[in-house]
Amino acid sequence: MFVRRLKSLQRVLVRVIAVMGSVVPVHLALAAPASGPQRWITYTSDVGGLVFSYPAGIFTEQQGDPTDPLQSRTPDRVGRIFTSGDGQAVLQIGTFPNLDNTSVDELRKRALAASYADAKIDYNRTSANWYALSGTRAKETFYERVHFSCDNRRLDIWTLTYPTDDSDFYDAIVEEMAKRFRPIIANVRCP
Repeated sequence: MFVRRLKSLQRVLVRVIAVMGSVVPVHLALAAPASGPQRWITYTSDVGGLVFSYPAGIFTEQQGDPTDPLQSRTPDRVGRIFTSGDGQAVLQIGTFPNLDNTSVDELRKRALAASYADAKIDYNRTSANWYALSGTRAKETFYERVHFSCDNRRLDIWTLTYPTDDSDFYDAIVEEMAKRFRPIIANVRCP
């Protein structure tokens, strides 16, 4: 009897969530704030001109700048970390000067060797001014996107990592973030 009621409650929750505009796993729906995944906001930093849109119903900005250890080398850098309500998904964003004038392909190769050497890469795309990598390692899925602008003097980077079991939910968020990021990058003001 209890199991039947629990399953009935899960079906009702899934229907309610579907009506709200998103079908998400029940454990994610219960962990997410009431505002839901459809409420997107734009983070704008006064330092470095970093602009990024993200679903505020899913991610909350954490205190501190993850790029602080780089301050002596790149004083005009800025970054932020956002986490999901359950702390299992992490969104990192940042902008940096490209001090070494590193090319798109060279930076992608460095990322593959340093950050994703043990990963299974599912998506690896490079263009003249950006690259994107996606894959899995252990039970985690990642997506990293790096854009070069201002004649390769500026790097805008965002990375989202999340449990692979929740890929159906987060993959859609990655796609929407990428769509929203394109016009932002197109409007970067170079010094």
